[in-house]
Amino acid sequence: MDKIKNIIRQIRIQIIRILSCGKRRLLIKERILIIAPHPDDEVLGCSGLIQRSLKEGKRVDVVILSGGGESHSGCCSIDEKELIGSRRALSRTAAGILGLSLNHLHFLDYPDDEISFDCPETRKLRILIDKLRPKAIFIPHKGEGWNDHLAAGDIMKKLIGKDSCVELYEYCVWFWYYNTWNIDWKNACVLKMNKQEHTAKNRAIDAYIQPVAPCGRPWSGVLPKVFVGANRWRGELYFRER
Repeated sequence: MDKIKNIIRQIRIQIIRILSCGKRRLLIKERILIIAPHPDDEVLGCSGLIQRSLKEGKRVDVVILSGGGESHSGCCSIDEKELIGSRRALSRTAAGILGLSLNHLHFLDYPDDEISFDCPETRKLRILIDKLRPKAIFIPHKGEGWNDHLAAGDIMKKLIGKDSCVELYEYCVWFWYYNTWNIDWKNACVLKMNKQEHTAKNRAIDAYIQPVAPCGRPWSGVLPKVFVGANRWRGELYFRER
């Protein structure tokens, strides 16, 4: 059954990639903010965007909401603080590969698997947004199929409000893996990476998924091969939310 599901996923991924080819190019604002629910989402979904923006002299900030402390839940007895510290170290390594200054990499302490607007960390996030004054914010796609990813988007929509002039975009991570066919193609745009950008993205992905914890599993947990392969595409798909 899993084999059949993965074949269907592969077919869907290829169809979406083909349909993406004729979509307009992503236009990058001078100050962008990327909201990642967990350490690795910013790399899987937005590595090309980060590199291209920096190359064009734009300001990029990344906020990682949780430490990803549940990635070894039910696996082993690794202390959660050690796990979070190790995953954040991977975030710093990946940021360096993409050319992102560590001063522009921000960590919050939302609980993994329980990200919500009511968390006290939301106040810190609000203060950070007011300080950074981004012109465009990137959140996980609404079809991600994972509560933390959906909650991250909802939090940002509530914080910036409907009347804000900030542009809002959705980026794709687990979108590639889940069976989402209701796709807003009229607001789709694509960033096509050059060879150098694509190589750096794959290096940044490997910086997350290759290092292993004492138990022998990757610090970020074991990710499905179909999922990782989909996110290694040379293009990045985005959707203008407003």
